[in-house]
Amino acid sequence: MPPNDGVTPLDEQRRTPSAKDFPASGPFSLAAAGNRFAARAVDLCVVGLPALVYLAAITTIVDGSLHCDIPAWLGPAVFAGGALYEALFVSVAGRTPGKWLFGLRVVRLVDGRRPDPERALLRGMVPWMFVALPLGVFSVPAMLAVYGWVSGELHRSSADHAAGTLVISTR
Repeated sequence: MPPNDGVTPLDEQRRTPSAKDFPASGPFSLAAAGNRFAARAVDLCVVGLPALVYLAAITTIVDGSLHCDIPAWLGPAVFAGGALYEALFVSVAGRTPGKWLFGLRVVRLVDGRRPDPERALLRGMVPWMFVALPLGVFSVPAMLAVYGWVSGELHRSSADHAAGTLVISTR
């Protein structure tokens, strides 16, 4: 009997989907880049609002101009909060509040199921890493550009490529 090498008959039947496996529009179609971008912008507002409130609270007026010493921990804290926000919502509900608002769902590329917590965390870390880097005012545009850029026939972002996921429309 030949060695199994851990491959089951079910694994042999699975293949990576292509664009022709999805309807052109409606439920289960591939998510459009515009909706994905808008959903990420909503999630950015949800996660970033506490940081903005904190920054407003520590901003002072010195000699007639605004002065704010941004603490070094704030960027990494927003990164951790954003990545955990993404991981929690995607692994439990298959979508974040922003994706829910725009009728999108995150699924695993190999089988269409909801991503497990590890994949969801990895997927969340990719776009949110930019707020932890010392990019200053360019961190948010960098995050939106990386997340909003989708490639290939399946319209996958760099976060999707990293986590083996795909975003589909629910309506």
